[in-house]
Amino acid sequence: MSTRPGAPTGASRLCLSCHDGTIAVGRTRNGEIAMMGGSSPIAVGRKSNLGTDLRGSHPISFRPAPGRRSALPPSGDAVKLDRSGEVQCTSCHDPHAEWGDPQVGKFLVKPSAGAALCTTCHTSVWGQGLSSHATSSSAWTSPDAPSATTVAQAGCTPCHTSHGGDVRGRLLRQGTTDDDLCLACHAATTTRHDIGRELGKASAHVSRSRGIHDPAEKTDGAGRGRLPEVSAGAPRHVACVDCHNPHASNPAPAIAPATGGALAGVWGVGIDGQRVDPARFEYEVCLKCHGDSANKPQTGATTGFDRVQRAAQDFNLRRVFEPSAASYHPVAAPGKNPLVPSLKAPYSTASMIYCTDCHASDDGAGVGGAGPRGPHGSSYAHLLERQYLTSDRTIEGPSSYALCYKCHERTVLLSNASGFPSHAKHVIGSATPCSACHDAHGVSNVAGNDRENAHLVSFDLSIVKSSGVPPSYSSDGPGHGSCNLTCHGRVHDGVSDRY
Repeated sequence: MSTRPGAPTGASRLCLSCHDGTIAVGRTRNGEIAMMGGSSPIAVGRKSNLGTDLRGSHPISFRPAPGRRSALPPSGDAVKLDRSGEVQCTSCHDPHAEWGDPQVGKFLVKPSAGAALCTTCHTSVWGQGLSSHATSSSAWTSPDAPSATTVAQAGCTPCHTSHGGDVRGRLLRQGTTDDDLCLACHAATTTRHDIGRELGKASAHVSRSRGIHDPAEKTDGAGRGRLPEVSAGAPRHVACVDCHNPHASNPAPAIAPATGGALAGVWGVGIDGQRVDPARFEYEVCLKCHGDSANKPQTGATTGFDRVQRAAQDFNLRRVFEPSAASYHPVAAPGKNPLVPSLKAPYSTASMIYCTDCHASDDGAGVGGAGPRGPHGSSYAHLLERQYLTSDRTIEGPSSYALCYKCHERTVLLSNASGFPSHAKHVIGSATPCSACHDAHGVSNVAGNDRENAHLVSFDLSIVKSSGVPPSYSSDGPGHGSCNLTCHGRVHDGVSDRY
């Protein structure tokens, strides 16, 4: 909000004379009015007792400022501002007409089904009827919206409550932290995919941490989100709302690198490091955490997740995927290498890919499964969609490097038709993993350069050793390169091959 409500004013003071729970209900100067529930002060715990701490109620007594996601109620609408142009209790409640909402009552001025009441002022993609929540015909049986039969009819009430919400703001239901609200439906039969099951896998995106995440985290007075993290000591955490806007998410498809409907309405960080709202490309959402955040890499995350120690290491993927970087997979720009004969159709050297082409559910659509799209959880380390082994002396096979073989034709990659005909000699003959020589993301200009780190070359120092000088590779023009290193006890000193 651009305004900060103060003490209640206007008609809201009349409402609170009873509903703050401190004054005898029904007691008037001229006598006592019989009330449902009696005439004593409203008992603590009853929904009609708002208390004296109004942080959990919709703000009142403030002049709203129209913006990108909000508007003033239309002239003549049942929702209205007072004579001073302020939102009051009477904006949504008419004390003289109990059934303005014929299903809910509560003196609402108009029906709340399908978010009709809320979207009078809170204009958004939801209000335009495009989000999945606004259109879903999935059955709704929760008591939070007892009159609704579908998710679309339930409207805002499954997640938000006008009174008695979380005091941190956004009117979220109390007792919910981080992703509880989302998983109340998305880890149950209400939805097509069980995201809760994904988060229980060995590698999961959402930590299910409690009390760490707050989507309103700030770093400055301008309201910029806390991501990327500015403190190296901040605990790394992520929640559903970092990647999904529940008011805008929809099933619209897209082509890499553009954001699909699932990421609609989410802000991100551009390849130049600047905030982008809304994000235009999928990688911009990923770079909120995996770009300039100061608290990378995660501490204590090596158990069960082997972290390769690179000769050229940069954990800032924004720099790694920059078009000016030494080499990279084509996430933010087409790749630099014009010679990649192993690519499977429809990929070409002009193609671009999503982060989620590699990082996704191991039983999702990408592998022909029925699981959800996206990097929610995987049985493979690093949220990989398919197996990618990085241990030395790995026996080559279709499953060992299944992730690589998703886009690269195995028979071509391991033949003389490959851009580097010695792949088979290394990967099969010496059981050297792909990761011994290649960094799957790429190499930034901070960590390397175009000559020594072309073709994603950045050696795994646990496998590749020094030959008297630090292990190195040098690109000697199209189709040629040379190495200076020791691998498996063999010295490669100036060894050259067609590359």
